[in-house]
Amino acid sequence: SDEWEPILRNKYEAVEDEQTATDDKTNEDEKATTKDDKATEKLSPFYSSKSCFKARSNTVPEHLYGKLQKPYFNLGFPKMGTSSLHNFFECGGLNSVHFRCNRADSCARCMRQSVEAGGLPLDLCEMSSRKIDMYAQMDDGIYFPQIELLDELVAGYPKATLFLTFRSIEKWYNSLNKWPPRKNGPHMNDKLKKHNITGFPSGVGENVDEFADWFCNHVERVRDIVARSPSLTLVEVDIEDPTIAKRMSKMFDIDENCWGHTNANPMSNPDMDLSEVQVAKKFIEIANRKADDKS
Repeated sequence: SDEWEPILRNKYEAVEDEQTATDDKTNEDEKATTKDDKATEKLSPFYSSKSCFKARSNTVPEHLYGKLQKPYFNLGFPKMGTSSLHNFFECGGLNSVHFRCNRADSCARCMRQSVEAGGLPLDLCEMSSRKIDMYAQMDDGIYFPQIELLDELVAGYPKATLFLTFRSIEKWYNSLNKWPPRKNGPHMNDKLKKHNITGFPSGVGENVDEFADWFCNHVERVRDIVARSPSLTLVEVDIEDPTIAKRMSKMFDIDENCWGHTNANPMSNPDMDLSEVQVAKKFIEIANRKADDKS
């Protein structure tokens, strides 16, 4: 299911059920960039020194720059730079997918079905018309291949390049609390708490610390697997690092201007990057159009 997000296709086409669209139209306050009422929660001091929240810049030796092997798998979580990665590699001329691996299926669904059928995770995801280079977001907010199928991914593609994305955990949690851009929810954090994800069972997720635990455990698991698998490469990306565009450019031989994480409206929503604002506008356009059709 893709109920949690209006983004369904790589080019940010938005799909939302008619009732939600109509509900959004009825309240003029529900604008994409309007500040909502949820206050930003602060992370407990216990977490401030933990290494799992800090991206490492030395995981890729310089002699591998420009030579990192595909496929590229982003093992990071939603609302943590997935669109920035997707746009960067597409801008650089690579084939990247975000949420959907093809027009018929989400990446989460086709990967799960591939493994359930006894194959490798990408068997039912790859398209005959083009080779996918980058899987920028694999989960659908309910099923997380980067968690549930991590062992299968690294066993099936032992020379792959893996990515972990990082940002301020407080900002990440605040972003989950605001997405999709409708004032009265449900929002992504509400949805995630219901789906009994490995490491994040139903009922967990009442505060920023519980989301932080989930993130930290995932990072430590990925780092441990890569440390035991020398053929894999792990790229850790802090999307708030002002030098990340230059670093990504060097590693992948792509123009650093392709890195486009930009705060489009920092006054009203400091956690929205440009791509999120584009989608939010589309979300509102569809709500308006469907409501007009009803009148």
